[in-house]
Amino acid sequence: MNAADTPLNASPTATRYWKIAAIVITAGVLAVLFRDASFNLWRRWGQQQELSHSYFIPLISAYLVWINRSAVIKSIGAPSLSGFFLIALALGLLLLGQLTSIYLFQHLGLVVAIAGMVAAYGGLSLLRAVAAPVAFLFFAVPPPYWVITVLSWKFQQMSSVLGVFMVEAMGIPVHLSGNIIDLGEYKLQVAEACSGLRYLFPFLSLGVMAAYMFRGRLWQRLVIITATIPITILMNSARIAATAALVQAYGVEHAEGALHFFEGWVVFLFCLAALFAIIAILSRFSSPRVNPLDALTTPDLPVIAPRASKRSLRAVFASIVVATGLGLAASKVITTDSLIIPDRKDFAGVPGEFGDWSKDVRPIDPTIAETLGADDSIVVNLRSPDGDEFNLYLAYLDAQRDGRSWHSPRQCIPGGGWRITAQRTVYSETADGRPFHYNRLIIQNGDYRQLVYYWYDQRGRKIANEFVMKFWLIVDAVTRKRSDGAMVRLITPIRDDMPIEDADAKLHEMVARVESFLPDYVPD
Repeated sequence: MNAADTPLNASPTATRYWKIAAIVITAGVLAVLFRDASFNLWRRWGQQQELSHSYFIPLISAYLVWINRSAVIKSIGAPSLSGFFLIALALGLLLLGQLTSIYLFQHLGLVVAIAGMVAAYGGLSLLRAVAAPVAFLFFAVPPPYWVITVLSWKFQQMSSVLGVFMVEAMGIPVHLSGNIIDLGEYKLQVAEACSGLRYLFPFLSLGVMAAYMFRGRLWQRLVIITATIPITILMNSARIAATAALVQAYGVEHAEGALHFFEGWVVFLFCLAALFAIIAILSRFSSPRVNPLDALTTPDLPVIAPRASKRSLRAVFASIVVATGLGLAASKVITTDSLIIPDRKDFAGVPGEFGDWSKDVRPIDPTIAETLGADDSIVVNLRSPDGDEFNLYLAYLDAQRDGRSWHSPRQCIPGGGWRITAQRTVYSETADGRPFHYNRLIIQNGDYRQLVYYWYDQRGRKIANEFVMKFWLIVDAVTRKRSDGAMVRLITPIRDDMPIEDADAKLHEMVARVESFLPDYVPD
C-alpha cells in the first residue's frame, strides 16, 4: 500500500497528523488568497484613529478561546462539509471584493474563512462552541469609508447642537452656524475629528463584550449595547461644551490644550463610567437581584456535544483543495484584469463651454482635494451676460476604490458656517427620458441664502442617494468592469427680492446647459 492509498483515519495518530497537515495547508492557501485584504486591514487599523482599537479584537477572541480551552476541546467533532461551504462563501466574497475594489467584502470573507476552517476540521459542534469569539472578529472589520463619513457628519451635527445647548445652560452667549460654534470673539469648528467616532467604535465593541458577560436577560443586554451610542454623543458634546467654556474664560490657547487633553482617554473613561452605571442599575432590577460588582462574569463558552458524522477528513480536505484552487486561479485572473477607464476630456475645458460668460476658476481646498483624491476636478464661478451668478463644481474619479469616493456636500457645507434650512430629493428626467434624481438644498449663513443642486453622475445614471450609488457601483464593477464617475454640484444665490421659484428656474436652465456638454467629460 503506497502513501496515496493510506486512509486518513487508519489510526488515531495517523488521523491526528493528517488533520494537522490539512489545517496547515488550508490555512497557508487562505493566507495567500487573503494577503492583500490582511495588509489593507492592518493599514487601516493604523491609519484611522477610530479603528486603532481593532488590534486588540483578535487577541480578545483568542483569549476567550484560551480560557475556555477545556470546553473547546470537548466540542471538537468530526470534519464537516459545512466548513467547505463557508470557505466557498468566503472565496466568493474575496472575488467580489477584487472585482469591485471594495475591501469590505474581502475583510468579511476573511472572517467567514476562519469560521469555515473551524467547522471544516472541528465540526459544527466546535463552530457553535466558539461562535461568540469568532463573531466578535467582525468588529475588527472597518466600515466602508463612506459609511464613516456619513456617520461622522451625523455625529458632528448632533454633538454641535447638544454642545451648544450645554454652553447656553452655563449662561454663555453662543450661536451655532453650521458646525461652527460662535462665541463672539472666538469661533470653534466641530470638525470631523470632533465627531466622537473615535470613541464610538471601540466603545461599541466594549459594550458588546460587556453585554455578553452580563448576567441578565436579553433585553437588558440589548440596552447595554444600545446605550453606547447616546453615551458617546453625550460625552462628546460635554467635551465640546467644556472646551467652549474654557475658550470664553481663558482664550483659545487654553482651549487647544484642553481639547487634546479631553479628546483621548479622559472622555473614554467617562464613557466607561456611564456604561457601568447603566449596568449597575440593570443589575439592581434583575430577577433574581444581582450585586452590581458581580453583574459581569467571566464569559464561559458552552460545551457542544459532537455528533457522529460519516464525512471523512479526506472528502472535506479534497473539497476545500478544489475550492481554494479555483479561488486562487480566479483571483489571479481578476487581479490582472484591471477596470476599464474610458476616454474623456479634462475638466480644464469646461470654462470654454460657456462662451462669452465671465469665468473665474477657483483653487480647490487642499484638505478636500486630499480627502477626495479626485483624478480630475474643477471649481468655477460663472456669470452670464444677464448677470446671473453660478458656482459649478465637478469632480471625477477613474475608479472608486481604497476609500476614494464621494463626500456628500451635506457633510462639507456645515463646516463653512452654512446651515441647511431645506433639503429634498427631486425626481426628474433627462432630455432623452432617462431618470434624473438630484438633491436640492437651501443653505443659509446669516442673511445670505443659496440654492444648491447636486447629484452623482455615474456611468450614465443621475443618482441622488449615496446608498443607491454604491449599489450600482458594485453592479457595474462586476458586469461592466467600470467604477468611474463624477459628482456635479451647482449653486446660485437667492437674493432678498428673488422668489425661490426664480432661483429654481435659473438652476434648471443651468442644469440643461451643463448636461449638453457633460457626456464629453463624464462618459456614459
